[in-house]
Amino acid sequence: MSQITIVGDAGSPILYASLNSEGKLLLQFEYFARNDNEGDYEFNHTVGQEDFPKIAQKFGLDTAAPVIENLMQISASGRGQEFQDLLTNKEIPNEFWSWLS
Repeated sequence: MSQITIVGDAGSPILYASLNSEGKLLLQFEYFARNDNEGDYEFNHTVGQEDFPKIAQKFGLDTAAPVIENLMQISASGRGQEFQDLLTNKEIPNEFWSWLS
């Protein structure tokens, strides 16, 4: 499956979502330094298939629908930032990885 973009409150991309080879949901984003005083920052959240229904339940969506379809609905409804906050706060269980240069 291809990658989709999840947008935040300002309408800008905040996460890119896809399924990895294990069928887990990979959500990633990278910030690039704007000047010499800043570094690049990359982060990933990985959500296991067993937690896909939790995403749907949090947003009142169909738990049987493919997770990517549900994420497209979440983003289109203007709730992308809410979704990212749930990941950050671990209300949706996930593995987190980050890198700073």
